[in-house]
This record gives sequence, C-alpha cells and structure tokens, in this order.
Amino acid sequence: MDCGVCDEEKKGPYKCPKCRIPYCSLPCWKSHKNNGCESLPRFDSPAKPKGPEDSRTQPKFVTESTVPMEKMKLLGESKAVKEILKNPHVRSILTAIDQSDNPALSMQNAMLEPIFVEFADACIKLVEDDPHNSDNDSE
Repeated sequence: MDCGVCDEEKKGPYKCPKCRIPYCSLPCWKSHKNNGCESLPRFDSPAKPKGPEDSRTQPKFVTESTVPMEKMKLLGESKAVKEILKNPHVRSILTAIDQSDNPALSMQNAMLEPIFVEFADACIKLVEDDPHNSDNDSE
C-alpha cells in the first residue's frame, strides 16, 4: 500500500482514523491533517447514546449469520475472552486484521495461530445458538 499523502512506494503502516487514508510517517500525517481530512460516514466513531433507540444496539446490515446484540454483549462480560485478550500476541493479531486491506486473508492466516483459534473458539462458544451444547465437547 503506497502512502496516500506523499504517493511514494512506502509501506504506510498507519491509517487516518477519520478517512482511513494510509500514510507512512509523522510529516505525512501532519500534512494530511493540515490539508483538511474529511471523514467517511461508515468509519465515524459512534456518537454518544441517543436514548433507548441507540444506533449502536442494531447492526447496519443484517444477514442470516448476524449475531444478536444481546449475545455480542456476552463477549465483553466473558472472563475467558478477557483472559485470552491479556495475551499481547492475540491483541496484535486482532489489530493486524482490523488494519488489513484484506481482512479475510488476515483472518485465514490468524486461524493458523493456536492462541487465536482458542480466542475464536471462546467467542463462538458464547454466541452460538445451540443452548444444548455441552462444555465437554472432547469426544
């Protein structure tokens, strides 16, 4: 990915939090910021809660595999997930996926890491629909 500010063929490891343009260095960031960065609507940070109909409680795009928000909230309350997230390697993998130009490929590569598989399994276990699934799946 080339720098979106200086257009040099430098691998820009950074992205503007507002518009997601890649940049390679602090001078490029300052230049970008001073030249007027326009935020993209889909990347705006969530606004403060508006009340009972807070837009963060409903996903923008619902599919048959969309996990209900009640179950998603379980992830933030899970001791198992929190314990795995203490591992800096897991956090770096998640950051890499989040910042990737190809998140699907990054996720595929992450699933080769045993600690990330453990994290994914812990998340899936919390949100899957089958209430009859036992904790003893070791057959």
